Amino acid sequence: MGRMLYMPMLIAVALCASGQALATSAGDGAEDQEQETPLSLARAVELAQAQNPQLRALRARQAGAEGRRLSTRQGILPSISFDATYLRAELGLLDTVPTLEPGVPPGIGWLDANPVEGNAVGVQLIQPLVNFGAWEARRQAGRQEDAARLTVQRAVDEVTVATMAAYYGIRSAQRQVTAERRGLRAARRGLAQARGALEEGLVSPLDVLQARTRVADMRARVAVAKSRVTRAESGLQLVLGLDEAPTWVLTDDIPPPPAALPAPATAAPVDQRSDVRAAEEIVRAAEAGVRRARAAYLPEVSLVGRYQRTDLGRPLDLDETDWVIGVRLGWSVFAGFGQAGRLDEAQAVKQQASAEWRALRQQGQAEIRDNYAEWHAQRIGWQSASRGVADAEAALALVEGRYAEGLDDMTTLLQAQAEALGAWTREIVARYNAVLAAQRYRLATDAVEAGRWHP
Repeated sequence: MGRMLYMPMLIAVALCASGQALATSAGDGAEDQEQETPLSLARAVELAQAQNPQLRALRARQAGAEGRRLSTRQGILPSISFDATYLRAELGLLDTVPTLEPGVPPGIGWLDANPVEGNAVGVQLIQPLVNFGAWEARRQAGRQEDAARLTVQRAVDEVTVATMAAYYGIRSAQRQVTAERRGLRAARRGLAQARGALEEGLVSPLDVLQARTRVADMRARVAVAKSRVTRAESGLQLVLGLDEAPTWVLTDDIPPPPAALPAPATAAPVDQRSDVRAAEEIVRAAEAGVRRARAAYLPEVSLVGRYQRTDLGRPLDLDETDWVIGVRLGWSVFAGFGQAGRLDEAQAVKQQASAEWRALRQQGQAEIRDNYAEWHAQRIGWQSASRGVADAEAALALVEGRYAEGLDDMTTLLQAQAEALGAWTREIVARYNAVLAAQRYRLATDAVEAGRWHP
């Protein structure tokens, strides 16, 4: 059984597009302004739930399951058919038909009875009375329909989290651009200080060269960071299922990570997750499939009724009406091992579905533990990174002042600039990872509430 959800695929798209933007930086320069479209996270989730390709495919699969279940009524409800036949034939045997001609004595004559012409109209009703295979087929289709519905429900939740990951990935990439630009401004201040100190003869030309190198490096980092924004936007476009995406203006910023989440011991049992319940329904459908295969050895009983009107104009001049009511018994005692083969196949399908259900339950339990631990670690990391930003900014301001006074060298200044940029980057990455880890934990515990999710 494929992973009902597609969560790894969707999150991978979002992270591949936006995750690299968190660790890489990029440059300065104004972007060409196009027509901009505001996009809130709630609107993005709405678009994704309506247009995501994987979700639409699963909804189509659900519609197919509903159609299959509807078709199984055929084994319970009566079937009524109408047929009409018109006949006109030229038969060689009827070219010379011997007849008795009146007279004394009677004679033998010959008659051309062609063409034969007539019609027959009939209505037939078949009502299944005993059909074990049809009954089990209906139960199997009902289980499959429930599994498809739960699969769509899980996919909606996964698309929601994937949309959040892509949306906040763009915001994180944009914040990284801002951080890189701050680093560029700091590098330019250092270059200006180095030039001033060189003019006063306080430093060697090496300081200016090092400062220029830092400025050039920061320009390149800003350019790379801006390209990561574009890649993150493409990731969101894929999740939303859009052929062409406008220039978005995201209206929601990344919120702080939640301060607390329910512990795994108090979370809902993994058996209540939509994907696990869907896997269980698939097992129940496979069990019905086994019973359906065994039903092939049992007889079928049907009530048959037929009304027919026959009218043969020539040569018989026959016009009559017939009624037929009967009971039909069908029993395939031996079908060339076809029944045995289908039973073996159904049992194998059941074993596979049971194994996948068990594996999914184990995976779900592991996801709950792992995602909770990841959220806890990421939140601590974000708290530490947030405190480190203020310290790094204060250290940079202090070193810039000391360098202006000739108390620190260019190496110390460049190190302080790098540490400040690193602190900004760590806070951006940690916030994004902590928020995403919290949503993954909610998804693992099936607490997203499809259609009612709010950031």
